[in-house]
Amino acid sequence: MKIAIIGMGTAGVSVLKELVKSDQFEQMQVDVYDNPKNMGQGVPFQNDSDQLLINLPAADMSLNLDNHREFYEWYENQTTFKFSNTKYLPRFIFGHYMKDYLQQYNYKYKNICLIQEEVSEVYIESKIGNTDVQYNVCTSKETQNAKVYDVVFLCIGTLTYHDPYNLKGTTGYIHTPYPTYNTLDYVKDSDRISIIGTGLASLDVIRYVTAHHPNLPITVTSRKGHLPSVRGEMPELEFKYVTPENFNEIKQRNFGNVPLDDAICLFLKDCAELEIPIERLVHRRQEDVILDLTYDLEHSEILGKFQSILELAKENLNWIWNSFSREDQKKFLADYQWILKENSNPMPPQTARLIIEHIENGIIEIKEGLESVEKVDLGFQLQFEDGTSQSYDIVINATGSKTHLADLDSDDQLVLNLENRQVVQAHPLGGIQIVAETNQVISPRYGTLKGMYALGQLTNGINQSRNGVMMIVKQAVSVVKHLLESKS
Repeated sequence: MKIAIIGMGTAGVSVLKELVKSDQFEQMQVDVYDNPKNMGQGVPFQNDSDQLLINLPAADMSLNLDNHREFYEWYENQTTFKFSNTKYLPRFIFGHYMKDYLQQYNYKYKNICLIQEEVSEVYIESKIGNTDVQYNVCTSKETQNAKVYDVVFLCIGTLTYHDPYNLKGTTGYIHTPYPTYNTLDYVKDSDRISIIGTGLASLDVIRYVTAHHPNLPITVTSRKGHLPSVRGEMPELEFKYVTPENFNEIKQRNFGNVPLDDAICLFLKDCAELEIPIERLVHRRQEDVILDLTYDLEHSEILGKFQSILELAKENLNWIWNSFSREDQKKFLADYQWILKENSNPMPPQTARLIIEHIENGIIEIKEGLESVEKVDLGFQLQFEDGTSQSYDIVINATGSKTHLADLDSDDQLVLNLENRQVVQAHPLGGIQIVAETNQVISPRYGTLKGMYALGQLTNGINQSRNGVMMIVKQAVSVVKHLLESKS
């Protein structure tokens, strides 16, 4: 069996890891594709400043579902990198942990081939009147250089960054903040800087820019001005009411779907059972960043339980999400998604304390109500809802990555080519269409592709909010299991 894995970040390395474990691995030829910079590390865990911390405790991250401490144990046993605070390690360290897996496999197994080139095309070849297909992978524009595979895993990682104010290519506009150690390469010490976006990416930029740029304060702004929550003490929890059994029973009475209101009722019963004051925690924000961060720091136990049950919901969101009707999925995104977004992927407590200190010392200011950003003369004019405006020399974009195919440009050319060749099709709620249970790609031309799987953010319409490391590892385990069972 000839297999191609396209993209060697978390998803790609996890897929390879599962293939290596199988009894059938000796009968496989596995080619893995990525550029030299990201091979084995991926974009989120690329080499970058050690000030960029993983937002999860190191002891809770792993590519091994049977040992959640594996990454931390790997860190303790290696001698290249050492840090005084080991609870929250720099992000690039996890990248080296993944890369170590890949290097060991490449050294040990002759049937693994590392191709350090970016894939430009993945196309399907079939004869008219025949439903059999073969998958072709190109790293150039010449079809004669294509390699043919039985199975292709699309593990291309996050899509490129949003450009909400159409400023890409404008002098002084830094479209992507990564790697942060290059962010200030063309910035003068006297430049006034604004960071647009107040999510996790903005925290990375804040940590780096405030440590290396003398002209303060740095303005951090977005429409709502909400920063992520602070990680509490997150215990292990289980659902008593939000279960597949209860969902299946409800589906029998509702034409194969679970009404969103019924699902919310079950979730609230679980919260009551676990003594989580859901209403108070959902609406705890006081529209003051320092008060909000302080509240989270001072209520780490109860907030941790709230974060844990939301994380549990995300871990099970594949069958929960795909039990809803399309109308209820849209309603969930409109009415409830913001709760997940504001309370998932919380920042480390030490980052929260740093933000508070920076605000109190006039190093940063957080401003809500951003309406527009326009290029004027040699700088940028930011307009706010209260009618005020401010001028900046540099704007750093930290608004996050795209989720819909309609928003893509040439920076995501592979996905555009896949769509143009009718290999993939857009999901109306983001990413591409896949079979929820198997992650097999659904082609508008060929139907369900038995030998093509997609993982990670590219599947966000189906795998809604399920892009954390452990969730991607679970996808990889499930996908490889399905492949091996289908071939046995």
